[in-house]
Amino acid sequence: MFQRYSHRRRVGAALAAVLVVGLGATEAMADRALTPVPFKDGFESGDTTAFPRKGIDGTGVVDVKAAPGGRGGKAVRFAMPDDGKSYRTEIATARVPYGSYRYTFANYLPSDWLRYDAQTIVSQWHGGSGTYPAVVLAVKGDRWMMIVHWKTGSEKVDESKKPAHEVKYDLGPVRFGHWNQWSFDITWSTATTTGSITARLNGAEVGSHRGPNSYHQDTAPYHKIGLYRPNWQASKGHKAGGTPAVVNYYDDVTITAISPGAAVPPPATPSANAAATSAPDLPGSSSSPSAQASTSAPATGPGTSGSIPDAAEGIPMDTGTDKDTDNDAKPLAETGASSRTPIILAIGSGLLAAGLLLFLRGRARVARLLVVDRRR
Repeated sequence: MFQRYSHRRRVGAALAAVLVVGLGATEAMADRALTPVPFKDGFESGDTTAFPRKGIDGTGVVDVKAAPGGRGGKAVRFAMPDDGKSYRTEIATARVPYGSYRYTFANYLPSDWLRYDAQTIVSQWHGGSGTYPAVVLAVKGDRWMMIVHWKTGSEKVDESKKPAHEVKYDLGPVRFGHWNQWSFDITWSTATTTGSITARLNGAEVGSHRGPNSYHQDTAPYHKIGLYRPNWQASKGHKAGGTPAVVNYYDDVTITAISPGAAVPPPATPSANAAATSAPDLPGSSSSPSAQASTSAPATGPGTSGSIPDAAEGIPMDTGTDKDTDNDAKPLAETGASSRTPIILAIGSGLLAAGLLLFLRGRARVARLLVVDRRR
């Protein structure tokens, strides 16, 4: 009887170990999925050293100044002259692994901003060697535009001529001389993860996209901010126009890991851009990515007006010193927490439940044996 009792205790200890392992796996994966990415910079240090990348083509300037527009503290200022050779002035964060993130930032376009009928890119998310930016936030005329590019690994497309897939969204009118509080919730698509983008301006949803939104390469995206006017390149025939320098301010840039479908950020100051846009038949919803090849269809919704980007207007790939070829992220096969986390959490939860059940059953059996032993 003593030997059988000892055996029961060993079984109980083993089941308790399974319980602990299941609990540990569940907690570890939950931590991995929800631990915030440690990036936040409000430029109060007076410099931009938190951003490991800088790309300046021409004589543009990046410096930190007192924030304009009644905002306290400091902000980074991007200034780019119309000198015939300047077209890009940007800084960028490091890469993050594939997953789901909330990108937040505030930007300010001065009230003397001159209307420009081609695109001025103020934010772009770039990831993939020799590719167009996956996601773009741009100003065209007096409208905010979001542009999404993607390509799956099986497609054969000459990216030097045009992006494989492109869809454009009108996010509403620009308020010059006002701070804009942006939030982009992005789940980066992979071969096994459906991507999504939700754009909010001052707390109101202004655009959304569901479907592929990256290049499914072994390069995770990074976030660029600043100024980029593709049509100001000399190769496109642009010459010095003699107009004042174009200026853009940024403040409070953050990246936070989130769960897909995370709670909406709290609303900020109401804006004229509060009208939400909706897109019909977004890529990846009712049609396959291959059926969307070389699309340039604008997606607009009620309450929007103004010009839509010309279908033939392209966004050049990164070139020169800012070319996206260096990869400091882990291979895609080793990342992608947004696609694997639910599976591993389910396995960990299953182990936890099974371990708990078996442990309790083992304890009950041991208790019954002790009762029998006492009665004898």
